[in-house]
Amino acid sequence: MPHARLHGCMISRQKQKGLPMWFKQFQLFQLTESIAYKPEVLEESLAALAFTPCLPSFPSSIGWASPFEAEGAPLVFAASGYIMLCMQIEEKILPASVIRQTLDEKIKKIEAREDRKVRSKDKLSMKDEVIMNLLPRAFTKMTRIYAYIDTQNNRVVLGTTNQGKAEQFLNLFKKSVSEHIKPYEVKKPGPILTYWLKEKKYPTELNIEKSCVLQDPSQQNRVIRCQEQDLFAGSIQSLIKDGCEVKQLALCWHDRINFVLAEDFSARSIKFEEGVITQASEIEVESKEQQFAADFFIMTETFSGLIQDLIKHFAKETKEIEELAVA
Repeated sequence: MPHARLHGCMISRQKQKGLPMWFKQFQLFQLTESIAYKPEVLEESLAALAFTPCLPSFPSSIGWASPFEAEGAPLVFAASGYIMLCMQIEEKILPASVIRQTLDEKIKKIEAREDRKVRSKDKLSMKDEVIMNLLPRAFTKMTRIYAYIDTQNNRVVLGTTNQGKAEQFLNLFKKSVSEHIKPYEVKKPGPILTYWLKEKKYPTELNIEKSCVLQDPSQQNRVIRCQEQDLFAGSIQSLIKDGCEVKQLALCWHDRINFVLAEDFSARSIKFEEGVITQASEIEVESKEQQFAADFFIMTETFSGLIQDLIKHFAKETKEIEELAVA
């Protein structure tokens, strides 16, 4: 790999210490407003909604945090036209069983002391009171959701497929960065993936691996999960001929990334091949920040090619694939 300049640092070959930071999954969003996304401008915008620790009486807190976990690190991390962001969520963990047990004990005491039944309306207000009293003593769970802006292609790559977390990210992004963001408009992957598997005709840059999820459109509960199977074998092909459609399909892109493409056009179970990991391990770093920059550079550059190919084959304006899918 040629030397690369990242964030003002020259990075050369050498064994990299530690594990690289890679997305294990992603979903794509299109930025519909073409503006200049500059790190210094974004830094200012994100600062207004920067993460602050959850107050004792609050159930959760959400805000922007530095992608690079270090004291005083900026809220954005930029390299080679990509800008990484990080949303941090702190949630209080209050098991329903604990709330119920505490509430029951409180009700029993009142009923014994006052010799009366507590009404349902009173139980609801008492439950709110119990939760407020328990919150300061609750354990907390910290979650970090990473995403990056591809400034050259006006897209956001979000490193989670959890819809709840995605909605939280989009809400925060719209408040801080831009309201002009939406999911990519693509054809339904199901018919196209089904065609690839049924006809054994798929793009040369992709290879079909050994797992998939099939579903019968006429019987929604009929779901077949195939693991470590020859998907071109007669037993699998007969299911497709019977009307089952591919909902998820394991693919390999250019022998560099293994992933599962899902029916919502998200990539899951991402694994980078040894060549990509070796490429990262050969980069010399002198600090954690340089290591982070190197990992980020290789991941985003690798994803860029994969995403471009996926959009090429699934974008709505690609008529050729649509014609093949219905052939």
